[in-house]
Amino acid sequence: MFIPVKPDFPLPRFPILTVLICVLCLAVFMHQMNIWEEYRTAFSSFCGEPKGRLTEMVLARIAGPESAAPCFDVLIDIDRAPDPAETILQMTNEMKPLAGLNAEDSRAYVLDKLNEQYRLYQNSVPTYPDNKFAYYTGSWNPIAMVTSSFTHGSWSHIIFNLIFFFAFATTIEVLIGSFSFIAVIIAISIFGAAFSSMAAGLLGAHYSTLGLSGVVMGMMGLYAFLLPAGRIRCYYWFIIIFGSIAVPAWALAVWFIGRDIYHLFANVDTGVVDVMAHVSGGAAGYLYGAIFLRSRRREIKALGLVKPLGQPPVI
Repeated sequence: MFIPVKPDFPLPRFPILTVLICVLCLAVFMHQMNIWEEYRTAFSSFCGEPKGRLTEMVLARIAGPESAAPCFDVLIDIDRAPDPAETILQMTNEMKPLAGLNAEDSRAYVLDKLNEQYRLYQNSVPTYPDNKFAYYTGSWNPIAMVTSSFTHGSWSHIIFNLIFFFAFATTIEVLIGSFSFIAVIIAISIFGAAFSSMAAGLLGAHYSTLGLSGVVMGMMGLYAFLLPAGRIRCYYWFIIIFGSIAVPAWALAVWFIGRDIYHLFANVDTGVVDVMAHVSGGAAGYLYGAIFLRSRRREIKALGLVKPLGQPPVI
């Protein structure tokens, strides 16, 4: 494990906005957890109700023999689909005809049952929580592009994002000021989401995404532009070997962003990690600096904020 934690030099002021953003993300996540609990309770209650032998048989057929919870598996697939009606139709067409019915009658019966169950589900169960918080790449919703950055999918997701965010954002906030700092976060969120939408559109596979990781990579890219030799204190451990080391920002950017670029083009299975958001976020941060903060970079260089190894920079 190798984790950047903080700048390897003292900051002249408290990074209030960075801390407030971390607090905001935690508050939003706690709200998400409450909504998820309400959703799970309502869903369990709905699927626990008797549905009739034929309805349960239809759900089990569609879910497949490996499914331990056919009601949950079928309805979650329908509800999370971009077009639930199209998904219901596809499930109906893929199911083998029921015994004693011809293909057309079986199809009509199954379609009616699925539509009925989905209507009952919508009346009994709240909207899938991530539909409220995530950005769907096919929507091009600019508000969701920004707000989805402050939502997360799990404790591990938010904890690691906030650790990485704090490591880079504290210095960025001090270097460019509060107004520019907020503008950078908004710009990275929109650029990263828009790039993901374009890529998903070209591939014909839209998806939902959430989390601060795109902004984190953007902070990393911007840090590498403004203060490439600025060192970040990183902690590492492997079994019983652990310690810390100060690493230049450019090296961290090359490693983390470069790794995601490799994963993207090598088609590596990264699970639910949105590497497209990582890469586009890193690029957005660096480009923002190159376009809007070139003069600030010259000022930073002239001030000599980066000292030789062993001497802390002074901001």
